[in-house]
Amino acid sequence: VAYAASVGSIPYPLLADFEPKGAMSKLYGVYNEERGTANRSVFIIDKEGIVRWKQEFGNAADIDPKAIMAEIDKL
Repeated sequence: VAYAASVGSIPYPLLADFEPKGAMSKLYGVYNEERGTANRSVFIIDKEGIVRWKQEFGNAADIDPKAIMAEIDKL
């Protein structure tokens, strides 16, 4: 909730994977058992709930918002 508030108004939902810990990231295959956290990841999910694009990132600096928006524009 705090992160969503920090980025302001966005036209799509964000998913928090807090309790049960890692449940969603495990389902999506991005949970890092060694660290006990999810790998930094971006998923593009269409209106039918189908994952259309997924990318994992080593750190936040690797995330390219323009490239992500280009993937969204392909839908």
